[in-house]
Amino acid sequence: MLLTECIGMSTDWLNKVAKHHKYFVNVVEGFGEKFYAEDIVQEMYLRLHRYTTWDKIVKDGEVNKGFVWFVLRNIYVDFCKQKSKINKCDLNEAIYVFDDNQEKNEALAKNTIDNKVEQEINRWHWYDKMLFELYRDSGMSMRELEAETKISLTSIFHTIKHCKQRLKESIGEDYQDYMNGDYELL
Repeated sequence: MLLTECIGMSTDWLNKVAKHHKYFVNVVEGFGEKFYAEDIVQEMYLRLHRYTTWDKIVKDGEVNKGFVWFVLRNIYVDFCKQKSKINKCDLNEAIYVFDDNQEKNEALAKNTIDNKVEQEINRWHWYDKMLFELYRDSGMSMRELEAETKISLTSIFHTIKHCKQRLKESIGEDYQDYMNGDYELL
């Protein structure tokens, strides 16, 4: 279907221009615009219809490609001016779209996870709680804890292992949601 049939016009000169559609797309691509070349050519058809007459477009029965080239160039220049003013994002290049509140949501989710960890730890026996917090907060290794506290390495190892297991069971799913960025599930 020709362009004039699509937009309901019966002008012969626009049909003649539309026969060179691929050529005009190549012209716009020659300007350096690959992604929006078709859109610029479509805008050219609309501008020709609105603002010009057939005698400017058709000379001696042939399309005046020089005139159309200037129209395309003007549209391309206008497009470049608008493009520089507006932040545009090509969906083919975009990987992630971030919410403006992303950092705020992440901080709130981290706070929620921290609170759940503290609530779980507070339910433990005093020995488990003391040893786990000492291990977590001091940054000492289990062997260093053994040297400082005189508690056997085996006891420290098993206590820390069971504490980690209890945390995994109680808040493991919430922690996975946090790590996956599913903050609304917390």
